Amino acid sequence: MLNKIKKMFMKKENNPPLADPRDTGEEKEWDNKSEAEQAKEIAAYEDDISDEELELAKKELESINDEGMTEFEPTEEEKEEMNNPSDSDPEYLEYSSEAVGYENREQQWDTYRTVVNYIGEGDSVIDFGCARGDFEKFFESELNESLEYIGIDMNQQLIDAGNKVYNQEVELVCTDWFNIDKDIKQDWAINIGSSNLRYDADTVRDDKTYLQDTIKTMMNHCEKGSVILLASDQSGIEDGLINWNAGDIFNWAQKEFGSVAIDHSFSKDLFTVIIYKNEN
Repeated sequence: MLNKIKKMFMKKENNPPLADPRDTGEEKEWDNKSEAEQAKEIAAYEDDISDEELELAKKELESINDEGMTEFEPTEEEKEEMNNPSDSDPEYLEYSSEAVGYENREQQWDTYRTVVNYIGEGDSVIDFGCARGDFEKFFESELNESLEYIGIDMNQQLIDAGNKVYNQEVELVCTDWFNIDKDIKQDWAINIGSSNLRYDADTVRDDKTYLQDTIKTMMNHCEKGSVILLASDQSGIEDGLINWNAGDIFNWAQKEFGSVAIDHSFSKDLFTVIIYKNEN
């Protein structure tokens, strides 16, 4: 909204226009000015705008809070749409990256690429927290090869969305991953960010115990190893995720399984745990 105010005062037909900060790279300089300084610059153009426009702009400036942002109160309908986007948009669960925890498709695919690096040609995958099963289709399009894939998720809505989008071509199972049949095994077990939030109703296990039990279960269902993508406590971002200490995870996993690697090189916010299955 502040940009709209600036545009209204800064682009006039009959006067030399005050440079729009977005065009000149001076937006930060404008935003750092006090309200009084901004109002003074705006006053220079008062003669060129209508009283109605001027009054509207003054009201908008007065509403700016201490952080320099304008507060808006959404309507009840808007609140409902924000809280339940799938209700207002039937295709939200089926195609949106946000519905499966990513800001956009590019971020989702980039995240998947960090995991694909550990999957060898011809290897199979069991995906803990698969959502719609997007990983299989990404893998096949990215590497131009098929993937033997099983997706596990306890969210029936996302499983249903995946079945619809992929026409039942992706093997998806709706269950708690602690209840997977013991005979189901793939080369690699992957968990892409699904241990950064708790979706379960388990009130007994704390977050650390839950993660450790999850990794143990993954190792029981893999032949070659497990890849787990976790949110890092080095991030410094308050995003509501469970943030893990890479060193603590490494020490525990190495003691428990032996062959472990940590990759924290691709992001400050995320790291990957790779645990290899011992042959003996």
